[in-house]
Amino acid sequence: MVIFSVTIARMFKQLKNWLANQRSFLFSWYTKDSQETQEPERSLTELPPETKKQLVDLVQNLPNNPIEQEAISVKLDEAWKRWREDPNNANNSVVILSSPITAVSIIISETMKKWSQQKQIDIKLLPLTARPTEITDIKAKLEHFLKYKSEKENHDEKSVEVMVIPNLGWCFLRSLNGLEGIEYLQSLLCQHFQHRFWVIGAGQVGWEYLDLVCNLSAYCGETFVLPEVSPENLQTWLNPIVEQLSVTFDRPRIDQQLLKNDKDDQTRYFESLANVAEGVSTIAVQVFLKSIYQQVENDDQNEEEQAKSKPNPLAKTPQLPNLPSIDSIDRYILYSLLLHNDLTMSALAESLGDGEGEVQGRVQVLRRKGIIEQQNKILKINPIHYPKLKQELDSNNFIISGN
Repeated sequence: MVIFSVTIARMFKQLKNWLANQRSFLFSWYTKDSQETQEPERSLTELPPETKKQLVDLVQNLPNNPIEQEAISVKLDEAWKRWREDPNNANNSVVILSSPITAVSIIISETMKKWSQQKQIDIKLLPLTARPTEITDIKAKLEHFLKYKSEKENHDEKSVEVMVIPNLGWCFLRSLNGLEGIEYLQSLLCQHFQHRFWVIGAGQVGWEYLDLVCNLSAYCGETFVLPEVSPENLQTWLNPIVEQLSVTFDRPRIDQQLLKNDKDDQTRYFESLANVAEGVSTIAVQVFLKSIYQQVENDDQNEEEQAKSKPNPLAKTPQLPNLPSIDSIDRYILYSLLLHNDLTMSALAESLGDGEGEVQGRVQVLRRKGIIEQQNKILKINPIHYPKLKQELDSNNFIISGN
């Protein structure tokens, strides 16, 4: 028995030594094979100033993604038909929800104008292009605009009003008196539902907040979240820019090529773009911009020779940048911007209950980090940071969405 045990132990020791030797051999083979099959990285540099300006101009002049307008139109047709067939059921509104970094007011305004022409129906767009400077004026402006129709006497039995609020975020502020406009809208949604049909656009973060504090969904009919855009749609939408600048697409890593060997580089690129952008057009176009570089044909060429050769712009594999470090107070600032879609400095300070000077300093830091953008006096979240910022806030117990 002792001899048998010694023999077994010796066999295990020999097997262990053999495996160790084979492991070294296999590892060296794998490393050598990986080095031989991995293609060398292309030399890339920043786009020349004139090409970069042309790219930015083309992006800024892009029309809104038509697939989003089509999705809204389909949902409007369905909701409109149900209400017209049974106007007494009080289901006289549809809420269009989008990410808080999407220009929901522009999309809904353009969609409603086309929809009204197709249906030959007059619509009444709420004529706000921003949140009123004085928060106490919100309710007064809503009353002034809605009073003419909402209190119109002697309704014809067949008369219909289609009321459109392109951006609900401009109708409130998270402050002491900032919800009076929402309360007024709630009362209107319960009146004359046989004669009025409502279309309301809102950001998902703001909608979740209003539903929590005001139970707003109880006053509205159907809510509809803009669907994620597909890789094919993004490719079609951005293709005019790709063609005009003759953009080429980088080859993915060898392992990705083996997994998707039936797809070309451009198809793989837009699949990755749709994935990292979470199907949001606003994010996708920013990631697209950041992924475009100039390919250097020959590392030995000087700048003058490279300028003459003018190689095509190259789209690298799209990816999101890392979220810069933020402090706890920064989270409240960033959350307030997502909650309202956009804010002026004074409105941001009021929503936080802090002094404007104190908030302004932190905003400047966040602007330098690239998380906040400012256009004229309007502060917004940089769309490219939204996916990771959303995760950051969600993990710190901020109400982001109903996902």
